[in-house]
Amino acid sequence: MAWDRKQRRKLSDAGNWAFVSSNLSFLFFIVLAVAIMIVSRAQVGVFDSAREAVNDAAAPVFEMLAQPAGILKRWGQGIDSLLSVYEENQRLREENARLLAKQSEVGELERKVARYEELLKAQTDPSVASVAARVIADASGPFVHTVLINAGHNQGIAKGQAVVDELGLIGRVIASGNRSARILLLTDLNSRIPVMVEGVNLKAILAGDNSVHPALEYLPSGARIPAGARVVTTPDGGVFPPGVPVGVVAGNSRTPRVNLFTGEGRADFVRILSYTAQVDVNRAAPEPLPGAISEQPRKEATTAPPAGAPPSAANVAAPAVQAITSAAPAPVPVAKPKRVKPTAAATKPTVVAPSIPTPSPAATPPTPPTAN
Repeated sequence: MAWDRKQRRKLSDAGNWAFVSSNLSFLFFIVLAVAIMIVSRAQVGVFDSAREAVNDAAAPVFEMLAQPAGILKRWGQGIDSLLSVYEENQRLREENARLLAKQSEVGELERKVARYEELLKAQTDPSVASVAARVIADASGPFVHTVLINAGHNQGIAKGQAVVDELGLIGRVIASGNRSARILLLTDLNSRIPVMVEGVNLKAILAGDNSVHPALEYLPSGARIPAGARVVTTPDGGVFPPGVPVGVVAGNSRTPRVNLFTGEGRADFVRILSYTAQVDVNRAAPEPLPGAISEQPRKEATTAPPAGAPPSAANVAAPAVQAITSAAPAPVPVAKPKRVKPTAAATKPTVVAPSIPTPSPAATPPTPPTAN
C-alpha cells in the first residue's frame, strides 16, 4: 500500500504525460478502436466481407459446441416436464376436447371461404419456399441481439429474408456467407418490421429497442388498439410474406407494445423464407398524371343501353355505319393521262358523209283500210 501511494504521488507530480507514457498500450487500443469505427462507417463492404469470412471459418466450431449444449438443454426441459407431467396431461386433455368441438366448424368455414374465393376470382397468396437451418451461436448482448445459423449462400440464403420458427417470426437475415448467416432478432435496436394489427386493420412498424416487448410505431393519430389483438406481417416493401404471426398487443398504452410469440433463447431450428413479391415496383410502368394527354388517340367507347330501355337512333345507326365504313373499298389511285402531240394528218379535218338509215319492214306503218 505504501509503495502504491508513492507511485501515485510520483505520477501526480510528473503530470499527465507521465500517465500517458505509462499506459501506452491502453491509449493505442483506444485509438485503434476509434479508427476501426470510422473506417467501418466509410467502407461498409470491406468489413461485411471480413465479418462473413470470420463467420464461415467459425461456423464448424460453433456447430460442434452447439450439439452438447442442445443435449443439455433438452435434458433440462425433460426434467422440468417430469415434475409437472400430471398438470400438463390434464391441460392437454381439456385442450383436445375443445379442439375436437371446433374441428367441424373450422372445416365448414374453410369450405365457405374456398367457395367465396372461387366465386370472386380472388388471387390466392403464392406458396413460399423455405430452407431449414440450425442456430449454432447466440451473439446477443446488452446492445446487439443476433444469432448465427449454419446456412448461407450455398443453401440459397440472401440478405433481407425472413426467419421463422414453429411459433412465428424471429427476425431477418442481415449478413450471409457461404456456409453461415447472421439473423437480426425482432428485439434488436436496429430492427424495423412492417406489421398489421388484425381486427382493426391498422398498419404500423414494429420497432425493437433491446427490450423483450417491441413497440408499435407510426400508428394513425387517435387509433385505439384493443389488448390481445393479433399482429402479423405485411408484404409492404416486398421483403416479408403476408400473414406471418408476430405476437399480440400487450396493452392500451400511448405506445402499444407486443408480446412476441417467440423468445430469444427458445429457437433451436429455424426456417428461412424465400419470398418474392408478385409485382416488381421498380419495373412497373408509371401511371399517367391526371389531365395529361396521351400520345395514342382515345377510342370512342360505345355505351350499351340499360336493360329494358328502347334502343335509340344513335345506338341503332352506329353498327350500320361501322359496317358500311368497314366494307367500303379503299380508293384506287387514278393515273394521269399522257399528253400526245398532234400530228399533221390529225390537224386536217376529215369529211364524213352522213348515212341515211334504211327503214326496216317492221318499222313501216300499216296501211289503213279503204271504205266501201
